[in-house]
Amino acid sequence: MNFVTFGYVLFLLLVVGVYWILPHRARHWWLLGASLFFYGTWNIVYVPGFLVLIGFNFLMGRAAAGPNGRRATIIAVVFNLGLLGVFKYLDWVLGSSYSLISFITGREVELGTLGLILPLAISFVTFTFVAYIVDIHRGRAPERSPLRFAVFVMYFPHLVAGPIMRAREFLPQLHHMRPFKGRLLVEGGPLLLSGMLKKSMADLLAPTVADAMADPSRFSTLGLAIAATAFTFQLYLDFAGYTDIALGSARIMGFRLPQNFDWPYRSTNMSEFWSRWHITLGRWLRDYIYFPLGGSRMGETRAYANLMFTMLLGGLWHGAGWTFLLWGFWQGLALCVYRWWKKQLNVPHMPVWMGWAVTFVFVVLVRIFFVADSLDQALDYLKELFTIHGGQMPAAWVSLAVLIGMAAQYTGFEKLFRRVALSGQNRRLLTYGVSFALVVFLLPVVAPAFIYFEF
Repeated sequence: MNFVTFGYVLFLLLVVGVYWILPHRARHWWLLGASLFFYGTWNIVYVPGFLVLIGFNFLMGRAAAGPNGRRATIIAVVFNLGLLGVFKYLDWVLGSSYSLISFITGREVELGTLGLILPLAISFVTFTFVAYIVDIHRGRAPERSPLRFAVFVMYFPHLVAGPIMRAREFLPQLHHMRPFKGRLLVEGGPLLLSGMLKKSMADLLAPTVADAMADPSRFSTLGLAIAATAFTFQLYLDFAGYTDIALGSARIMGFRLPQNFDWPYRSTNMSEFWSRWHITLGRWLRDYIYFPLGGSRMGETRAYANLMFTMLLGGLWHGAGWTFLLWGFWQGLALCVYRWWKKQLNVPHMPVWMGWAVTFVFVVLVRIFFVADSLDQALDYLKELFTIHGGQMPAAWVSLAVLIGMAAQYTGFEKLFRRVALSGQNRRLLTYGVSFALVVFLLPVVAPAFIYFEF
């Protein structure tokens, strides 16, 4: 069930309406049932498997707090990551191995792959499980209610594409259910409208990106630069739009989900960028990979190696392919260069505007690996981009210029809606009505899925 459909609007209204009239003890069951239904609309085949996986991790969490906690933690982490590896990476590893063997031997080798269908949300759910188990091993108490634990994992607003939640951020909210208050609509409604507007604008940019990636030789150098920038903003508006809807949906039920974006394209260096972009993923990589590897406590050389390894894994988390691995490599290299630059006493610091320009251009260029279907496609695009020539201009370049100005300068759609929500009733109703009409006008008949659903 896509967030930007009338089906989801009706589903959310039903879930919220029933949720607030139920007694507290029944609300957990209602949320779990609604979340299972929500996931089942995507692929009901995987629902029983997810329930089994939730039960396994609940029991392993209890075991991780016991006398054999270290052993239970290792088993749970290896099992979760191994399951993710089988579904997401095994076919890619097999295909890459066949290509390598063929290159070495000179003979065509193709033994086939498993052809497994990647379950929706498995990447996000796996990181949730691993964080939960490791946190218990580090001293946090496990959840004693399997029902609350299941709601924590399956809660539909964050299930498919995050934010990646920690147990300590959400489970206490399930323990202390609060009565309905009108301010929840004032806080959640603006986020819902903001997310829908962002998604509709992201979809306006999608055709331009698809055309340029399909045949970059048809476009001029400037056109390719515009298309690459278009994808940078498409990805942000698409993912931030999903996040806004997730946060808004949760807020009108009285829950707070963690922030996932803080206007990342205002960053003046890559370290700042990763503190603003996909925040919950960045802190997961920091807390469960970078810090356990030693972080920066074991010298500069080890710190650089840890950064590179962490971002390589971050790249692979997004998808099984050499393009994602290279994207992670460039992210790690940029973080290492910035770390080295900061420590040079005799090197002047960049002006703020220059730091922003370098960071933004780097993000745009590296995102080409993110959007490309293959390494050859990414390299072909870069070759055409850095060759001065004429050709077509993207049809959406005017709308792109408007979107760049809004996304780079404006402080946030949700803040505007929140200010309106607190103003007079007539202005509030007028703004909400116009915004909703704009969303309906901009959204296509069949709304494309959010980009991060692929991961």
